[in-house]
Amino acid sequence: MVVGVLLALRGAQQLLAGAGFNTPGEGWRASQQLLTALLLLLGRRTQTGARLVLIPFALFYAVLAIVGDINGREAFGLLPIDARDKFVHPIYAVLALALLAAGWRRDSERGGR
Repeated sequence: MVVGVLLALRGAQQLLAGAGFNTPGEGWRASQQLLTALLLLLGRRTQTGARLVLIPFALFYAVLAIVGDINGREAFGLLPIDARDKFVHPIYAVLALALLAAGWRRDSERGGR
């Protein structure tokens, strides 16, 4: 939930500041952040929903981290990459994977009793 709120605030702030939609552009990144935030916030309502959202979230941010590191300035021709992104994107991916692993572990412990 915290990451969803942070992404929503960051995306909204960028769009309100007049982010452009050139390629790559801050407007594309802001739109991606808002969409990701919406999915995270909606998905957290149920355990199944959270898993359905966290799996693609983790994969997307892992790929984004790799592509951003390889290119250094942009990802997929749309999303600008800066030094903050090179730090934050892997953290988002690892955090999502850790939450998924913790949930699966908790489920397996409940099922084993």
